[in-house]
Amino acid sequence: MKDKPGGERHTHQEWSESLEQLDLEIVRLATICQVRILEPGVLGRVLDNDARDCGNDSAHAFESLRGLLYLHFQVQQELAEAFGQADTARIVHRVWEHLKPRIGDQLGDWPPAR
Repeated sequence: MKDKPGGERHTHQEWSESLEQLDLEIVRLATICQVRILEPGVLGRVLDNDARDCGNDSAHAFESLRGLLYLHFQVQQELAEAFGQADTARIVHRVWEHLKPRIGDQLGDWPPAR
């Protein structure tokens, strides 16, 4: 993977570490809310501010989770602008592969079924 213009501020490793920290916090909040964000349709409902999939009624945790999910997608967009879609997909995949042994399937199946 080669850095592209605009990406010179951060290396792939720095982006990976930042994304992993962000995703770990998303995992923590999803666990608090008891929401399986990787199950089909759930992520969209959370982003739409629909808490029906939460097993635990924690409005503050849900609000934080929703905000961090939007931030995650903003970071992905910045990555795509800096490095391109293919490199971004590899970075995101690498982060999730690293997180998978730590979170198991408590948030749903990864990668999602196609």
